[in-house]
Amino acid sequence: MQHRPLRGTLARVRSAASGTSRWLARRRAIAAHQFLRGASYAAGTTVVGLLVVWFQARH
Repeated sequence: MQHRPLRGTLARVRSAASGTSRWLARRRAIAAHQFLRGASYAAGTTVVGLLVVWFQARH
């Protein structure tokens, strides 16, 4: 069995780790954006619902 030199192995590992960390960072950013969007929709729906209840109680 012949042993290959480890010349490029460390560079490949670093490259893969860097790619993985960039992928995870993108996914975290997407998840944060979706969470903020959902919270905004929920807040808007709540405000409209409260306005409707208030309006119905007055009339």
